[in-house]
Amino acid sequence: MNPDDAFESVARDALGVAGVTRRMMFGRDTLLADGQPFAFRQGDRVALKLPSAAEVVASGEGTLPRMGKRVMRQWVAVPLVVSPELTERVDAARRFVDR
Repeated sequence: MNPDDAFESVARDALGVAGVTRRMMFGRDTLLADGQPFAFRQGDRVALKLPSAAEVVASGEGTLPRMGKRVMRQWVAVPLVVSPELTERVDAARRFVDR
């Protein structure tokens, strides 16, 4: 599955949850929970806001996303490959911002 289709799959699942919306922010396709961004498309990756972002980066499973020169704190970019692990991470990101 290519990254476009993979993000569509992720977005479709997330949009099934009450309060989740989708819009362009900073030129990126973004998912929001009650107005708070929790996931955005970054090429062949998806950036997620997670409390465990540093651990995911340290494990080598993700990278630090950047917006211009700024490193995004509490965010991690992981490969955009549909899997149960990605589904759980997207859901964890939604729950993290929707508290």
